[in-house]
Formats: sequence, C-alpha cells, structure tokens
Amino acid sequence: MTILPTSNPETPCMTNHSKKLLQLTILSIGAPMLALANAGSPMMWFGLLHLFVINAIIGTVESEIISRLKIPNKLFLVILGNYVSMFVGLYFIAPHFSSLGGNHDFWGGHTRLGEYHLNGFVVGMVSAYFTSLIIELPFLYYAVKGKLLRKKIWVPFFVANTATNIAMIAFYYLFTGIGEKW
Repeated sequence: MTILPTSNPETPCMTNHSKKLLQLTILSIGAPMLALANAGSPMMWFGLLHLFVINAIIGTVESEIISRLKIPNKLFLVILGNYVSMFVGLYFIAPHFSSLGGNHDFWGGHTRLGEYHLNGFVVGMVSAYFTSLIIELPFLYYAVKGKLLRKKIWVPFFVANTATNIAMIAFYYLFTGIGEKW
C-alpha cells in the first residue's frame, strides 16, 4: 500500500494551477525582453492619437477662431476637412518627404530611440501645411452659413489654419525630436 503525502495546513504548498500561473506570468514578462519588442514609435502613436482625438480639437479651435473673426460656420464640416487633410498629410505627404530625407521607416516600426532620422521632417510638415490649405478650403467654403460671407473667408481661414499647424509642428517636434537624428 502506498501512502500519499498529505499537505500540512501549516506549510504552504503550490498547486499545479498556481505553478502554471507563475510560469505564465514569468513567460509573459520575460518574452518581450527576449524578442526586443517595441511598442511602436512616438510618431506612430502620436499619429494615431492625432487621427482619433486631436483632429476634432483642431477643427473645433479653427472653427472658433473663424467664428471670432465674424465668419459663422458649421463645426462639423470644418472638422471633416481637418480629418481629410490630416489623412492625406500624415499617410502620404509626410512619409514621402521623410523618405526623401533618408528616413525610410517613417512610422518607426523598425527603429529604436536615437535611430530615427528627421531630415525630411521640416520639408514634409511645410508641404503638409500647404496641402491642408488646399484640401480644407472647400470644406470651410461650404461650412460658412451665409453665401455673402464666403467671399470673406480667406484671412480667417489662413489665420486659423496657420495657428493650428504651427502648434502641431511644435508638438510633433517635441515628440520625435528628442534623441533623434537630424
């Protein structure tokens, strides 16, 4: 007859379930270190934040600036114009000029801190600014509530768009400029 050891309530004993949970925890913590898995670049994450959240804020600010300059407008169309121009600028223009400047990994999927080249950053952002003026103007034109006021949108549109673009260039530079190569 074989006598199986019984667990003593005074001494802690790990069950098979507890051992497997501990092993899985250690593996989950250690595996990314072995694989050198990065969670993405600042440009990638900020670009996604820009896409989903910041564009609505930018459109709201631009609409408010234009309204304060005596041009009432439909907020929805101003925000929609910002989403369209951001998509074109962030997914086509900025990566193109970045690659011309030597950075062929714009989204930073294969780079580490200090390896991200910003040679084409300024040219790409300036090009995106002029493109945003071209793309967003028709949206603002139809967002203006009075047809007679549409003739007066040029200066308010330029002021609002320039102010928000300067702010975004500064934010992008702060997110990507630290520790990166020019």
